[in-house]
Amino acid sequence: MSLLKPRHPDVESLQSLDPGCLETQAVPAVCLRLQSPRQRLALPYALLLCAELSEDETGCVITFATHEVSVRGRHLMGIYLAVSQGQAAQISIGDSASFAEGDKYIGPLVAEIRIEPADESGRARR
Repeated sequence: MSLLKPRHPDVESLQSLDPGCLETQAVPAVCLRLQSPRQRLALPYALLLCAELSEDETGCVITFATHEVSVRGRHLMGIYLAVSQGQAAQISIGDSASFAEGDKYIGPLVAEIRIEPADESGRARR
């Protein structure tokens, strides 16, 4: 099977791009995997306490009993919904340098993931 290339080079730029920052699955996941350049961590959904999305969809805080995860980027509603439904399998940082401000893309674009361990009272240490 051969891959067809568009006749016009500009056609590729008009298509929606998928940053690949969110992997989901139809069956509820056991763990949420988080990947950043500095850290990889899998947290069990059994310890999920809450997920919060900022009004402008640029920030999402996911609170587990043992960790607080802060996700920053653009169009994070998909991450919030997938986590709240237990269908997010992995969240990773996308290459935001390859996306211009006016680009149309499918799914969330994650620029930063910060993972903070919680102390005994359940609050993230800062």
